[in-house]
Amino acid sequence: MIAPDPYDPTAGLDVAPVFARWRAWSDAVRAEIPHARDLRYGPSPDETLDLIVPHAGAPLVVFFHGGYWRRMHKDDNTFVARGLARHGVATAIVNYGLAPAVPLETITAQARRAVGWLRANATAHGVDVKRLVVAGHSAGGQLAGMCAVEAPVTAVATLSGLHDLRPLIRSFAQPWLQLDDTRAAALSPALLAPAAPVPVFARTGSRESAEFRWQGSMFVSAWRAHGCDAAYDESDDDHFTLLERLDNPHDPLTVRIAELALSAAA
Repeated sequence: MIAPDPYDPTAGLDVAPVFARWRAWSDAVRAEIPHARDLRYGPSPDETLDLIVPHAGAPLVVFFHGGYWRRMHKDDNTFVARGLARHGVATAIVNYGLAPAVPLETITAQARRAVGWLRANATAHGVDVKRLVVAGHSAGGQLAGMCAVEAPVTAVATLSGLHDLRPLIRSFAQPWLQLDDTRAAALSPALLAPAAPVPVFARTGSRESAEFRWQGSMFVSAWRAHGCDAAYDESDDDHFTLLERLDNPHDPLTVRIAELALSAAA
């Protein structure tokens, strides 16, 4: 019997009900909370984002969804804004192109372009862009980290994030990523320095594989060496229940990420 790939969080799971639940929650958030829809931040049709702003002057969490860079859409992940909005934190849910049609270098450039567009334009939507946290789930953790490598941000938060892509060369994701050692290293935030020391928070579910847990703890250790105030912890979650915590404004994870945004000097 072939052992499941430790980098495949869907192994042995029927994720269709999970993704259907996320989409229903996300549809509900868009119906309940005022938002700016499908704001275009770049030239390709994939480069759009939604911006949910609970009040004028709110700090911003920029969220990059997971899906191993090959699936999911911003519209499946709007629910992450519900809990943060209750704390007075705005959320930008970013869409981006998907592999294999779009190479990972281009996806990373799109994520960085989204952050740059928000810095230049989100004030008009009531956001305090001086307080900008980049966050992501799974593959989105890589994108959040790479944004903090390019330019200073207020903080970085990654959930089940992928931060060193070199092991993926030997994983189930290689057919659509087509990485080699040089490309993997250049796209790995754990192997790069942040643009400036920044608070970093990484969490993984204790029911995830040892490799996913290593990705989180190793990223924190690597950026702590660059002067970051960095912390790693685990909760009793799998890869998917961890993200669902953000739907609850009272969950300690939601509170932790909201505090990263709110505690920054206005």
